Amino acid sequence: MNAKIKLELTENLEDYLYDIFEILKIAPIARIKDIAKKRNVKLSSAVIAAKSLAEKGLINYQKYEYITLTEKGLKIAKEIESKKRILYKFLTEILKVTPETAQRDAHKMEHDLSEETIKKIIEFTKNFKGSS
Repeated sequence: MNAKIKLELTENLEDYLYDIFEILKIAPIARIKDIAKKRNVKLSSAVIAAKSLAEKGLINYQKYEYITLTEKGLKIAKEIESKKRILYKFLTEILKVTPETAQRDAHKMEHDLSEETIKKIIEFTKNFKGSS
């Protein structure tokens, strides 16, 4: 079921979900204005994304209410975070890419690479770290 939900998420919605996750890591609640500010978009764009994520069962959202992640939303957000972290490590520690470039590229890679390729990079990175 998680794979089905993930397939239905566009890159943009995935980014919104992850940004909500990041906001909630440092604040007790997330609001539409917080999300819009973080994404540098208009409030109306954040509302549309929130409605879509709520319809998919990934966030709890009602107009004029605070936003929280559902269990499914939290699980997907943590998966995204884990992939980004490992891709970042691969780029910085193995390929020696600068941190700024690695952060930008890890984000792109997480969206654009196939699951198979990402899994192979994760496997390689784990094995590389284990042999050090």
